[in-house]
Amino acid sequence: MNRENVPVGPPAPPASIFSDLAKEDLEALVSTFRRRTFGRGDTLVEVGGPGGSVFLIESGRVRISLPGSESREVTLAHMGPGDCFGEMSMLDGEPRSATVTAVEDTVVLEGTRSDFRRSLEKSPRIAMSLLVMMSQRLRAANDIIESLSFLDVQGRVARLLLEIAAKSGTETAEGLSIPLPYTRQEMANLVSTSRETLTRVLKNFERLQYIKLQRRKAVILNAPRLRLKTQ
Repeated sequence: MNRENVPVGPPAPPASIFSDLAKEDLEALVSTFRRRTFGRGDTLVEVGGPGGSVFLIESGRVRISLPGSESREVTLAHMGPGDCFGEMSMLDGEPRSATVTAVEDTVVLEGTRSDFRRSLEKSPRIAMSLLVMMSQRLRAANDIIESLSFLDVQGRVARLLLEIAAKSGTETAEGLSIPLPYTRQEMANLVSTSRETLTRVLKNFERLQYIKLQRRKAVILNAPRLRLKTQ
């Protein structure tokens, strides 16, 4: 349930997707946005619901998902501070294409369709940033389709670990250390499997000395072997 709905005031949101914008452009973009606070488990946007606004995440983390088979949701992505969602429905006026759920206490800035489109018309730089973001989203969607279509569970898990490593990996004497910011269930949802199957795959990778599991992180010991699982 939404706990707060107040004007933003002097805006200073972390907007990584608009990082190339001048400060005045960013401030103009969010000057009419409203700050909303959600608790863990709250639904911010529901698939099929009306679309008329766009959201910037100020703090917290959300999960983007679609209904799957056997009452299991398919997780498309997790988003955090600086990420934006809701832009598709905001632009074309069609119903929401996915459900967005807070996985921890989350604060978002919400802008109306009319205000955001007015900002796009005034600033080509904002429009270009939005196009770049949507292109990145399309590439990510293509990667998900490819992974689900051509890789088995081991391949999908290996691919997820390598993707985390590419974004957040740190070289150590032991190997490539990566954070595991997701729960086991969240990881299972990301690779479209059960938590039990995910755990078996991770333990098997550890037995084969491809990885070493630690609390809230892992060390990739043999990246080439993991890459072979994705081919």
